[in-house]
Amino acid sequence: MAEFCLDCFNKISGSAYSPRCFHLSKKPELCEECGEWKPVIICVKRRYLVAEWFYERFSSFAGKDT
Repeated sequence: MAEFCLDCFNKISGSAYSPRCFHLSKKPELCEECGEWKPVIICVKRRYLVAEWFYERFSSFAGKDT
């Protein structure tokens, strides 16, 4: 798997995720995009995946009157 720092990941994916959404490496590692030694993304935190899924699935119901 490619290892990217948060800045490069946001640039590649066109997103604006915060560091709270990911488990980052404790020690600096080589980012494969920018070539700098920075903490890289290890994985996405599960609670953010669930929250994002829930928002995508049920946000269409929030604006409707029942």
